[in-house]
Amino acid sequence: MNTQSASDHDLGSLSNLSRDELCQIDWRSLQCFTGELLDLHAEGALGNENFAKLPRRPILCIDQIDVLNEERIEASFRFPDDMANWSFAAGESLEMLFQDQLDQLVGFWGARKTDGIGRALSSGVCTLHQSLDYEAGKQLRYVMEKRKWMEGESGGGTAVFNGKIIDDKEQVVLETRNVIVGILSPAVIRDLRKQYGGTSGVDDSRSHDKVSGLTIPVYDTDLGATGVEGSTVSVREATQKITPELWPLQYHFRGDPVVPGNFGTHGMIALLKATAREQFGLTDPVFRSMKKKSFSGMIFEDTKQIRFELVDVSKNESDEVIAKEGNLYLEDTQGQRLIENPIYTFKDLLVAERNQ
Repeated sequence: MNTQSASDHDLGSLSNLSRDELCQIDWRSLQCFTGELLDLHAEGALGNENFAKLPRRPILCIDQIDVLNEERIEASFRFPDDMANWSFAAGESLEMLFQDQLDQLVGFWGARKTDGIGRALSSGVCTLHQSLDYEAGKQLRYVMEKRKWMEGESGGGTAVFNGKIIDDKEQVVLETRNVIVGILSPAVIRDLRKQYGGTSGVDDSRSHDKVSGLTIPVYDTDLGATGVEGSTVSVREATQKITPELWPLQYHFRGDPVVPGNFGTHGMIALLKATAREQFGLTDPVFRSMKKKSFSGMIFEDTKQIRFELVDVSKNESDEVIAKEGNLYLEDTQGQRLIENPIYTFKDLLVAERNQ
């Protein structure tokens, strides 16, 4: 058990401690975290082996947490100076990778309050105010403000925060309201793994190897559009095969592999971009906003497929393309639904021309 007092530590003193000394700190009492501490948490080395863990890098894009108290979280990330040291492919869309950091921070905050494992549940309006791309040396700051914390009657709890990503010119890049993360007991997670297909396990031994050129999985089979009539597409669908070898499962999370919910969001946005190009004539569509997302299930590692479904896609008077609904379903490899209802749902996903 970690028993060393943490009350007097700041980032400077923490950076002077050895790995063994860091592992003895009561991390739940800290109000700031170095990158090494975050990596130790991701490995389950801070007494959290059976509880919540941060994702491993490169899915974790947080260099340090500067402030973490009852009401607020502030953290930062700096892009490497050389693209050769960046794990993702050039030109890869990053908005949902960085949106995921907001969910991770809220889960990390909640895991300090109660034993359990964090899972993103939903968020409200998400707006991208400016392009979010790799830029050498650029620094981003995550600022999260608590709205409420609700303890569960039999353990666990739910945290609700508003969040922003701010650049080094103090301009808001991305803003999300009502980020909701639940802290669930390990027993509940085990039951969910059986229900949603997560019993195979994942070989995460490669997770410490340097990686480059990664792309966020979107879909491997485009099923096209149906109900195309005038300026409306009734349904657009695509599928993605899920296997234990899918790369995000190696990093998210150690010993508890699950596809990041925001990677599913990324795939839905990618499908909407394709629809905007092919059906509505946009040249270079980029994500602008969504009204709501909800996660009621998880994408675990057992072999299956997920189905992306966009519903009621149209172009508005501002030449923006909007999908009234987005649904993500779990299916077997023959296309039969494993769960009747969608496990992810989205409202009012919107894309527009990059320079619009």
